[in-house]
Amino acid sequence: MNIAIYMRLSKEDEFSHEESNSITMQRLLLRDYVREHFPQAKVFEFSDDGYSGTNFDRPGVQALLDGVKNAEFNCIIVKDFSRFARDYIELGSYLEQIFPFMGVRFISINDKYDSDQYSGNVADIDVNFKNLLYDLYSKDLSLKIKASVRAVKEQGKAVCSTPPFGYTKDPQDRHKFVTAEDEAAVVRRLFKMYAGGMSTVEIARIFNEEGVKPPSQVWHEKGIRKADPKGGAFVWQHSGMLRMLKNRAYVGDLVQGVYECQKIRDDRRVTDPEKWIITENHHEPIIDRETFDKVQERFQKSGRKWKRRDQHVLVGRVNCGCCGHNLRHSTGIGQPYYWCPGLNIYHMDGCVKRIEDFYLEEVILFQIQQHIMELGESDKLLQAEKEAAEAETEALRKKCRDVDKAIDKEKAQRMAEFEAYALGQKKSYDVSIDGVEKLRKKYEGLMEQLSEAEDKVRQLNRVKVHESFAVTKLTEELLDEYVESIEVHPGNEVRISWK
Repeated sequence: MNIAIYMRLSKEDEFSHEESNSITMQRLLLRDYVREHFPQAKVFEFSDDGYSGTNFDRPGVQALLDGVKNAEFNCIIVKDFSRFARDYIELGSYLEQIFPFMGVRFISINDKYDSDQYSGNVADIDVNFKNLLYDLYSKDLSLKIKASVRAVKEQGKAVCSTPPFGYTKDPQDRHKFVTAEDEAAVVRRLFKMYAGGMSTVEIARIFNEEGVKPPSQVWHEKGIRKADPKGGAFVWQHSGMLRMLKNRAYVGDLVQGVYECQKIRDDRRVTDPEKWIITENHHEPIIDRETFDKVQERFQKSGRKWKRRDQHVLVGRVNCGCCGHNLRHSTGIGQPYYWCPGLNIYHMDGCVKRIEDFYLEEVILFQIQQHIMELGESDKLLQAEKEAAEAETEALRKKCRDVDKAIDKEKAQRMAEFEAYALGQKKSYDVSIDGVEKLRKKYEGLMEQLSEAEDKVRQLNRVKVHESFAVTKLTEELLDEYVESIEVHPGNEVRISWK
């Protein structure tokens, strides 16, 4: 028997100060259990230290799941359910569908759960209730930590992993910043050059030619950031300089609470400026306020007013095959196109100068069509489209039935009120039929939607696989389903890596 033991420790567990949750204690517990119950088994070990259990974006658990896919082991053992996952819906999918399908036995020691006991059955209510409690506990803990961190920020203390470029944490007080003179000199020069009329693109080119280290390189050398640079070299970029020029930290102000996750597993989003926590004169300024204000005035004068547009389907999905940088989408005068900002940064001849978005879209769509045909998935896609259309139709039918019943109920209610009035049980009777009319209009609208949905189902049922699902439109769903990465190489050659 091949067994995988999995351990996880997160910052949430550190907050709760439970010694039993440490990686070492989990390892001892799991190893003892294996020795007692499976003495002849071969053991594989996986762990995640410092990762939340609210999602599966963890290197250890991903390696574990890869092993499941490759049939490297047939049993997984954890201390308790919360070590593997705190999302009760996702955990339930693995326990009741994925692991049984893959032939993998799952054991949770503290929960006294062994999937062999539930073979062919749904796990009892005790297991499901525990999973729900773990999920609720995680959400409750998240709110408590958020409130605690916000209280510290409101006291005027800095709460961050990395101070802005030009500062470092005070060795005596981690909530304060002190100036890093070598970095601060670069910041002063940046503000002086921009206030003097130079553009950020020009300044970036000068800094790169002179070999001035950008923030990403400084942090990488200090071990603060570990990500490797795109194109193989650390460079100054226009967008990063703009963020620095707008950062109030350089005049000594501490601005916190700008970004926030609205809920667990959600992306960070900019909050309402009224909720920002601003502490003026928190630390020593690098830039005087007069220079800073002058720079902000220039932004206001030169800032272009962009009309909001729907984002093109390929934005953020296409890389330059030469330098690896994300291609940018330009929507100015003429035909919109993609281009590589590496032209101004790396000065490499092979970077993409211009490729029209409609051409790129057509090339990628054609390659996806060919790929789908090679996979033999045309029938699968058509069937999925049919099922979705039929499900929509059935949902609309149900809504129509519900509204029809509501109309009958409203009429019966009106009749009962009239009878009570006629028999002298009520002193007045409202002759208005607004309630019935509103329901009738709603019913008519739903019937129109239902008619359109039924037409779509009939059209799909008439379609034959071989002549249909050469998909006719490039969508985000198609790209998410089949495409791993897209690169544009010299000569506008488009290469796609498939999932």
